[in-house]
Amino acid sequence: MPWVNQNQPTALERVVGGLCYMTFGLAGLLYMIVSGRRGQTQFFRFHFLQSIILGIIGLLLSWASSIFFTLLQGLTGVLTPVLGNVAPAAQFWITQAVIVVFNATYLLLIYGMIWAFLGKFAEIPFISNIVRQQMR
Repeated sequence: MPWVNQNQPTALERVVGGLCYMTFGLAGLLYMIVSGRRGQTQFFRFHFLQSIILGIIGLLLSWASSIFFTLLQGLTGVLTPVLGNVAPAAQFWITQAVIVVFNATYLLLIYGMIWAFLGKFAEIPFISNIVRQQMR
């Protein structure tokens, strides 16, 4: 069930909320510094926190994938004499699966950005629940 916004967000809040997703929250931080307490509406805080969480998840996935690919290349090098051509094919398909996960993360950022520009709350199942708990 999406949150119901009592007041329509201003155009500035919509733009800054959308820019938060593109900058992983940096635009929102700058907006908070400039505007002070009056700029912290429920709409803005929701998108600001959600963009930070998505940015952290993307960063962790990036780090984990670089470690994973290093291990996978070493394992492929060891198993190639035993398995033959199966090891490089497995490496290819695992790489493609990781790329799909990265693209899904970018799509979530774009999804949040579009909903922020529209002035609505972007519902991302697990992440939106965390954001709501932090806002209480």
